Amino acid sequence: METRDVTASDIPEIRRVSHEAVNTAYDFLPEKEREATVRERFSDDRLETALADDDVILIAAVADGELVGYAHVDAINRADAVGEGSLRGIYVRPNRWREGIGTILLDATEKAIRERGFTQLSIGVLTENERGRRFFESNGFERVEERVEDLFTGGTAYQQVYYHDFA
Repeated sequence: METRDVTASDIPEIRRVSHEAVNTAYDFLPEKEREATVRERFSDDRLETALADDDVILIAAVADGELVGYAHVDAINRADAVGEGSLRGIYVRPNRWREGIGTILLDATEKAIRERGFTQLSIGVLTENERGRRFFESNGFERVEERVEDLFTGGTAYQQVYYHDFA
């Protein structure tokens, strides 16, 4: 297993990994919402824009030449959040869950954010995504708030916000 920066040629695989992971991890959401999430958050345009943005970190996990997961972090550009990154997600092919790939990606993410001078990382996880919440809690993230998240197809869902201080 190796980690490396995502490249433009990875975009089709990123979309496939995202589709598989979202449809499995968020199976409690209606299919229409899961499809809208993948379409909106992982479009070619959005991924290409993220790749071109110096404030974005995209890390791929590759095993036997296959992209099996990736992590996405944005810098938070607010005066009250200097040194904080927003982890948009860690996505792993569901057939590769429980192999430590998420932890490998989180470790690579921590290294990358430290190199950029970040000291904190935050992520919002939908409350019903128990697997995701357990993953972040077991990796040192502390739940600090609950908020309501707007869904793409209308409606809302509760989200837990987690922070991890790497200082």
